[in-house]
Amino acid sequence: MADYEQNARTYWEMFGGVNLESQDNLYVRFVDIDLEMGGYFASQYPYYQVSVYGRRFLDGPNLETIYRSDVVGLSVSPYFVEVAIREAVVSTEVRCIVVKLERKPGTFAEPTADPPLFFHEDQHPEADPPPWGIRIKAAHVYGSPLGRNIRPDLVFADILDNADFTYSGPVATWTADQLAYVDIPNDRWDALDEFNGMLGWNYACWDGETVEFSEPRSGTAHEIAADDARTTWSVSESLDETYNAVRVCYGNKRGKLREVIVHGDTSAIGFVRADTLHAPESIRSEKAAIRFGNRYLRAHEKKQVAGTVTVRGDDGTLDALLVRPGDTVKMTGPAKLLSGTHEVSHVTLHVLDWAADVQFGTNSKRFDLWLARLAAGAKSIKRR
Repeated sequence: MADYEQNARTYWEMFGGVNLESQDNLYVRFVDIDLEMGGYFASQYPYYQVSVYGRRFLDGPNLETIYRSDVVGLSVSPYFVEVAIREAVVSTEVRCIVVKLERKPGTFAEPTADPPLFFHEDQHPEADPPPWGIRIKAAHVYGSPLGRNIRPDLVFADILDNADFTYSGPVATWTADQLAYVDIPNDRWDALDEFNGMLGWNYACWDGETVEFSEPRSGTAHEIAADDARTTWSVSESLDETYNAVRVCYGNKRGKLREVIVHGDTSAIGFVRADTLHAPESIRSEKAAIRFGNRYLRAHEKKQVAGTVTVRGDDGTLDALLVRPGDTVKMTGPAKLLSGTHEVSHVTLHVLDWAADVQFGTNSKRFDLWLARLAAGAKSIKRR
């Protein structure tokens, strides 16, 4: 058996191996791995096993055997079977996961089965099968106290909890496929802002206890007369970020560079003005690239209209102190300067004067927030 005594392993470390000794609550809670195991000797000669170990550090001892199974497979092509590992981690010291294919202890007879005919292919799924082997198809490692339930509303609630605030807002219908901070936030407010950057929700705290979140344009719709004596308007238009065509550069499933041009509405500027985007790695097909381009054009093919209206007092219909981000504003009446309905993006309250400065306008940054969410893998997936 001298020819078959090799092993192979792969590692994953929290925070890239950076040791945060002061953070005792940072450890792996759950491990989900989808893999294929098998090989042309595996069905008759279970001499190897796949093990998932937990360690404190990459070069430290194994603290826990999270999963172990003999490498078995089919006796005929394709020789591999699918395995779904769904395991909880018991130790609170595990910060490094090791997946290892290893020979079992003991002495085994030399395999006598005939190997298959080799074609000397080295690309999956055409590659020649090994005598024993595994293929890791997907892996999820959960280090959050929330476990596998990484819904945005639960993340917000957890960030706010130890700061004596409570969350109020929508219940998300999706869980994050992947979340990773490149830089560790300095405090809970930084963490709140960075996480919300992938969503683009509006949030504010009005009573000092409850942080209220709302999705864009989900608040109250306000119609304000242009000649209302209680208001002062400041409105401007810009074409700086207006495009009606976009060239999307992307890589296909084989890594080849491709591009597609998507056209939109030209009515805003009357001629074609194009931008170029480099799609994230998750865009791997022409269809996905076209969707990506259309999403960009929805945020950029209209004029950027922005402005501020200062509202004073309460006329029984509109109370200046009750306007909130996420509400919408529509100007009505004669000599109006603003057409359409626009989302309130920021509110500054002047309580002693019973007034509010209300900022509104088309926010092309919505695409940038969506792109950040896409790049982080924070997208809708079916709940397990």
